[in-house]
Amino acid sequence: ANQLFASAKDTAAMDGIWLEDGSFQAAPGQKGKGKGKGKGKGKKGKGKDHSGDGPEAKKARLGEPEATEEAEANEDGDKFDFEGDWKDKQICLVNLKTAHLNGTMGRVKEYLGAEEVLENGKKRLIRRFLVALDDGKGEKSIKFENLFKVMTGSLVKLRGLESVELNDAVAECGRLDAAAMRYDVTLSDGRHIKVKPSNVDFVAKYETLQVAGDSTQMDRFRSASSLKDRLAFVEEFQYPAPNLIPAAALEDYAKKFPKSVVIGRSNAANPKGVQVLNREVLSSLRVPPASRIIFASVPRDQCVKPAFADMRHDELIRLGKLSEWVAKRCAPRPVYFFLPGIAAKGPPSLLSAATCAWPLYVSLCSDVIVLDSDRWHKSAWARLDALLAMWARRPLYLLPEKYQAPVELPNTADSVPSFVDADDDAQNTSQSCPLSFREEEPFTISRPTDGIPTNAGAAAAQLAKLAERASEAEGVGAVKVQRP
Repeated sequence: ANQLFASAKDTAAMDGIWLEDGSFQAAPGQKGKGKGKGKGKGKKGKGKDHSGDGPEAKKARLGEPEATEEAEANEDGDKFDFEGDWKDKQICLVNLKTAHLNGTMGRVKEYLGAEEVLENGKKRLIRRFLVALDDGKGEKSIKFENLFKVMTGSLVKLRGLESVELNDAVAECGRLDAAAMRYDVTLSDGRHIKVKPSNVDFVAKYETLQVAGDSTQMDRFRSASSLKDRLAFVEEFQYPAPNLIPAAALEDYAKKFPKSVVIGRSNAANPKGVQVLNREVLSSLRVPPASRIIFASVPRDQCVKPAFADMRHDELIRLGKLSEWVAKRCAPRPVYFFLPGIAAKGPPSLLSAATCAWPLYVSLCSDVIVLDSDRWHKSAWARLDALLAMWARRPLYLLPEKYQAPVELPNTADSVPSFVDADDDAQNTSQSCPLSFREEEPFTISRPTDGIPTNAGAAAAQLAKLAERASEAEGVGAVKVQRP
């Protein structure tokens, strides 16, 4: 029910076939389709896939049927670049005489050279590559025209679709159906659709298995002297830059939407307030370089959760009160909050990559705030936040359920700067401008993996890996917190 398919007629037949000479021959009735107004041409049928005649698609890429002749022409010149264009690239085998290998995925390992052959009185250059096939099928020498570069596993942006509401949406690119020449892509809401290769633009490919924060990465990360440099390392390590929300947006929510108005759910977030908050979310790549980023740990059952609509109203009010106080405390420095539910938005692979990047996300922040409650202590992912704060050497603050912001700040006039250097690193202010005047106190929590079966699925496996990363800091000293 969650998958959208093309009609049987459309998926059963390709737009044409690949010929042995590397050219692409259009199928009967396909040549010139969509042009002119002749009978039977340019009409839209029912039940077709989403890769039909939408906005005009861009020029075909190297490896696509429409680009074959142009690619071979470029090969004959000086533009052939194996190291840059082909080495270790993911490919799909197409139009092989050994039919059972068509559709097999693999990676290009070596360039084996080229030979000239005479066809129809014309010389033609045939290039061959050594390809390592997936599923233990070994290595094979494959001609250039039998390779199709794919974006399987990457994030892509959709374009040129008949369903115009999907254009510009970010999706996860799945396997290529070599017979139908359609990708299976996964949308952010979990639906699957079939699209042509010409309907996707590459966005990024992130690390979705390896947890960030090993010693090599952190040595480089901690050597960075600015937020911009740290974000550059996050992307270099192949993880997505997280999203943030301005402290002013949370402050406005607390002032303008003091009550929840959802009937039957007295503690549900205010719907209008949620809409306003969602509009304020922005990429960390867009915040001022001198910004102070504060991590707000909330109870949840998944790492990148909950969305604003699923947060409790009292938690948002608590954050709003704190935001107002922190903004005054840190002025004129801009203040942004990192909330788990807004860290990333997109298909499953993007959320998985963001989860793997959690140690880096905590390290991007200057402080970690715990929204204390019984629900927080029962949340494995929330407890992980606190342990990673110790691992990242970040001050940990406990925000009580009955929090009330101080009316004034005693004896702090000298500690608040009157201006902020645009190149100043906000992480230097966590000691000079703390978020509490109270004494530190011990903080005891259960381990994140306590009570969770080892075979509880992929999410539990990621939690265990992250908890293992956080455990590297054990023995450094007891965790201590302050109450803002």
